[in-house]
Amino acid sequence: MASVDNEFVLTFAEILAPLGAIRIKRMFGGFGLYCDGVFFAIVADDVAYLKGDEQTRKAYDDMGMAPFVVPSGRAQTLSYFEVPGEWIEDGDQLMTFAHMALGAAHRARAIKDGRAQRPPKTAKRNPSNKSTVKLPGKGG
Repeated sequence: MASVDNEFVLTFAEILAPLGAIRIKRMFGGFGLYCDGVFFAIVADDVAYLKGDEQTRKAYDDMGMAPFVVPSGRAQTLSYFEVPGEWIEDGDQLMTFAHMALGAAHRARAIKDGRAQRPPKTAKRNPSNKSTVKLPGKGG
């Protein structure tokens, strides 16, 4: 783990350790947590957030997990959702949702990787600009 002096971040990472190799990285005034190289959690102002997507949205909404709002001048949310504070004491509940977050992070990464591997689009012809060429002996 990175050299981090934030006790909450260290505790949160320790609880998540059964998921895999947890790495902490400082970012935008907070911390990003990676599991085996996949970014799946944020900690900002001693509040933890887990990655979400369409597959996790209902479960997160049912638990009242609010979206992470980027701490900048304009309101911008990310697909990370607030972990209820009592889950830090309830490792089972946290791990259930951490597994879901890791799945969401893997799906997001697969989509991103798929875009990166897609060949560039070729320019499409405009059908109205087609010139017709009559070949000799072909009805012309």
